[in-house]
Amino acid sequence: MAEQGAARGHGPGAALSCADSQSLCLIVRYDGTDYHGFQKQAGAQTIQGELERVLTALMGPGAVIGASRTDAGVHAAGQVAVWTGAVPVPMERAALILNRRLPAAIQVVRAFWVPKGWDPRWARAAKQYSYRVWRGTGPPDLAHYRTAYWHPGTLAWGRLQEGARLFIGEHDFRAFRTEGSSAETTIRRILASGWSMEADGRIWRYQVVGTGFLYRMVRHMVGSMLDAAGPMGSTDRILAGLQDPGTKVGALAPAAGLTLDWIQFRD
Repeated sequence: MAEQGAARGHGPGAALSCADSQSLCLIVRYDGTDYHGFQKQAGAQTIQGELERVLTALMGPGAVIGASRTDAGVHAAGQVAVWTGAVPVPMERAALILNRRLPAAIQVVRAFWVPKGWDPRWARAAKQYSYRVWRGTGPPDLAHYRTAYWHPGTLAWGRLQEGARLFIGEHDFRAFRTEGSSAETTIRRILASGWSMEADGRIWRYQVVGTGFLYRMVRHMVGSMLDAAGPMGSTDRILAGLQDPGTKVGALAPAAGLTLDWIQFRD
């Protein structure tokens, strides 16, 4: 699964004044360990809240619209956010200026113009998540301990891949979500799903591309695959969950291993 650029179809434009019909779009990466997810919550530290705090102090009144809601403890490499207020700084310097003011765990990768009123929540075409499982002989290296789940037990690589292939296509994923979502339908389409190895085999990375995901869906998928790959496991429960949405499937994998890689938008 090749990496793809976030916000595809909405590339950088010429620098315009705040009077023009443009909004500032940001590609943001973050370590979500110490945050209660992306979306603002009263009395909680969130990614959206930090972005709005810094942007409002620098730019004036406005709001941040995020393309995807990541949960507490989940990370991002390619989150997309639109700032609705004025932009009284040169767009070419916006990322640099913001990064000087944001917490170290939140970074703006790049900034560019999109049409005023463009809402990333309704223009999404697909997105990719990764889940990293640490398979080293000891605890995760310092470079990975906040972004990988340490699973020292025996896992069958073939059953992981077999489970991943079962998710490809259009299915009812009701068995692979946490209740509490307001989604109108639990039917989702998975375009790609598979495991690979990184860091000399010490990290097993699951990558999944879909047109949409349910609440905690990827973490339930990963938990079911890890159960299937265990010493006494099989992929039968994954298949049963896809065939009968009322089936209970594997445990919920911890948030620490999950990263939103990129979001692709309709042209």
